[in-house]
Amino acid sequence: MTTLDTADDALGELLARLRWTAISTDEARLGRGDRVAHSGDTVTLHQVLAGSVRVDRDGRTVEVAAGDLLLLSRGGAHTVTARADAALFTVELRLDDGASAIAAALPEMLVTCCFLVREPLIAQLLELVREERGAARPGSAAMITALANVVAAAAIRAWIESGCADSSSWLVTLRDPHIARAVEAMHAEPGRHWSVEGLARLARSSRSSFSERFRATVGEPPLRYLARIRMDRAKELLGRERWSVGQTASVLGYCSEVAFSRAFRRHAGDSPSAWRQRAVEAGAAHAQPEPHAQPHPQAPSLSGS
Repeated sequence: MTTLDTADDALGELLARLRWTAISTDEARLGRGDRVAHSGDTVTLHQVLAGSVRVDRDGRTVEVAAGDLLLLSRGGAHTVTARADAALFTVELRLDDGASAIAAALPEMLVTCCFLVREPLIAQLLELVREERGAARPGSAAMITALANVVAAAAIRAWIESGCADSSSWLVTLRDPHIARAVEAMHAEPGRHWSVEGLARLARSSRSSFSERFRATVGEPPLRYLARIRMDRAKELLGRERWSVGQTASVLGYCSEVAFSRAFRRHAGDSPSAWRQRAVEAGAAHAQPEPHAQPHPQAPSLSGS
């Protein structure tokens, strides 16, 4: 007999505290270029059964292909556009009380590539979810909820094991929840004039202890990590949002364009204006006209209403 001991398994402890209730399920076939809009605050799990789709949520875009799984951990309005003829299975979930702080550390759109190949047993559980949906047997809602919880937990574990979480506050939360508070604050306000002392107070730690713990947990000193967050955000503002160099420098807390440009060149190997121009040109080259988004039909409720 094997004893299941989770005392030293931080991931296991956190996954055990994440619980969802399945609200509805839906299965759709989309032709190339078809677009459906999803609304609401429910957590959404999309399984691409065939083809490939692009998912847009609040200015962010991910591409998901057959065999991939996408978890929108905080829900919200989003659109799904078929890049080729596609089939999509969707489960809408409600996060149970008490787990919102843990889920907040997940990315808004968590993609596990080749999930069904890497996790064939979980693929079978998804098939069971679809069978329960079609059979509408007594207890189907409870069965779908139980199966969906296993699938979501497996997707998060696969995402972490693939290395996608190395720079996210989710993995930091696993290692040190006090350091996670400082990391989350920097992500929330990258333009604030943070000091090591101020971040240490957030982490309820002395300055020297905080610096040591931060390096051990995150892998680099706190202010170097902050600089990297700022540069990642700068690329988004310059490229996707098409902000000017001056606007970007100001919102990210730099005292002048010269100081910002110097920091950006060290990080990206080019000036922010040159990087912005290339990003804008690349975006224009890949832009394709698509049909107007249509509201997604109401998904079947698990309650039968």
